[in-house]
Amino acid sequence: MTGALKPLNKVLEALAVRCPVPLDAINSVAVNGHAVVRGLATAQVVDFFAPLVNRFVRQKAEITDPLDSRSTYGKAFLQVHNLWEADELIRNLVFASRFAQVAADLLGVPSVRLYHDQALCKEPGGGHTPWHQDQSYWPLDTAQTITMWMPLVDVPSDVGSMTFANGTQDLGNLGPWLIGDESETSFQALVEERGFKTHTYGAMRAGDATFHKGWTLHRAGANDTALSRLVMTVIWYSSDATISKEIGPAQKFDHARWLGGMAEGSAATGPLNPQLWPKTIEGGRS
Repeated sequence: MTGALKPLNKVLEALAVRCPVPLDAINSVAVNGHAVVRGLATAQVVDFFAPLVNRFVRQKAEITDPLDSRSTYGKAFLQVHNLWEADELIRNLVFASRFAQVAADLLGVPSVRLYHDQALCKEPGGGHTPWHQDQSYWPLDTAQTITMWMPLVDVPSDVGSMTFANGTQDLGNLGPWLIGDESETSFQALVEERGFKTHTYGAMRAGDATFHKGWTLHRAGANDTALSRLVMTVIWYSSDATISKEIGPAQKFDHARWLGGMAEGSAATGPLNPQLWPKTIEGGRS
């Protein structure tokens, strides 16, 4: 074994270890639509992958304009999708059975498939992330979807993690607003009018992770510090999910890109959607 392989093997071992999920986290997802799992990734895992993800984002992010010339969405973060397709090392992070097992346990389902991953970097001086619901974009006929949001750097309280609107996970689509200025204004008014309590987990250590269901309404504040807030996200759905029977305009990109344009109403089992828990064979495909 070469010296270069030793740290990778240790990292892979850490990513394969099952994680006991606290009952209060399971209950929080069921009741509030979100939860936090502290220390989900070890320091060794973070130290190995953070430089790889950071370099990938810097090389592949399409937005290069100065912050003050971007739209509200563009100011929120640099964004790169499906790193696992392009980088064999990062693929190990995205396909980690440890993370997928936690996702399945929090959803209360026997197995989950990958929807897609994305890396998000909120730059120094980056703007707020407007209120939105992720699943507005997803042509999946199931509410059993969940996103892991894992910072790869320590996030202090003055930058903070996301803010969630409790109990919105079971209400479906709350409005037609896609992420932007209108969604921020309209959903903020809805939160106030309907009296949704909000919650944030504040400061987070690198390797901590929040999880939220697809319809959970959420936002994030601006980054007024010198920190680049680098985050890795992975989205899973219950393995028995099907493609929506009616795909709206906002979902057409996702239908083509992440689900291969499969027939409406068919099983969501495309080549980009391997079952990650329980772990399968043949390169991760079920």
